[in-house]
Amino acid sequence: MTEPTPISPAAAPAAKPPAPPPRPLPSEADIGRWAEGEEVPLVGALFELLDVAKFDLLVTQIRKEELLPQHWQPLPTRAAPEDSIFEELPEVGRLRVHYRDHALARRRLDALGAGWRALRGKRPALWEAADFFAAFRRLLQQKTAVTGYDLVTALRDIWRTSALPRGREQLLVMWNCLVQARRVTKK
Repeated sequence: MTEPTPISPAAAPAAKPPAPPPRPLPSEADIGRWAEGEEVPLVGALFELLDVAKFDLLVTQIRKEELLPQHWQPLPTRAAPEDSIFEELPEVGRLRVHYRDHALARRRLDALGAGWRALRGKRPALWEAADFFAAFRRLLQQKTAVTGYDLVTALRDIWRTSALPRGREQLLVMWNCLVQARRVTKK
């Protein structure tokens, strides 16, 4: 029998690069604090690194819990109204007052305006949680540079300041959707 020849260091297989650290994701407590009005940017990690296919998988998992309707809203065939109409909406004015930091207000209102255009002018005060997901999907499809955190947080602030009970109801639905998204999202 012949002895096996030792492998020279040059012929040794290259070591695998270390796996990247797991991305941080919000806890259920983080999502709860966000729903109560705190700034928790970590909630935005649920919407980072998503393309349309990954987003659709995420929404499918949320729908399985029956938190959202089983269908996407049909997109109206009409064009989105002029941007000046968005600027005149009462909820947009309330958000401008709510955000004391002008850069933050601009970012959030730009995100909300992009969602408003994606939904062809549906007033943000009338949005439901499903509208957020429909708008964000369309923004992903169009490769519009909007962060999911800015859009969902602007919407949260509209719902929180709404005098109608449906605003709080939709905030609760969104809270549950985000908790489910956290459960099914891999680090």
